[in-house]
Amino acid sequence: MTDPVDAPDALSCEAEYNLESPARCPSCRADIATVQVVRMLRGRVNFTSTLPRRGQVIVCPACRALISASLSSL
Repeated sequence: MTDPVDAPDALSCEAEYNLESPARCPSCRADIATVQVVRMLRGRVNFTSTLPRRGQVIVCPACRALISASLSSL
């Protein structure tokens, strides 16, 4: 686990995606045209985990709340 002092800037994101049409954030109610992808890294588990060690979450660029969405190719 990394020391919080050495952690990257909390406002950084892995990627930013443009939406085909504007949407409203369910948390802050702001109209958004983009969403941001933030990387997650597993810090610690007290058991043998079958879950992946890393993943991504999608957040609102205005309030940084998690948004229910997925990144996949069809």
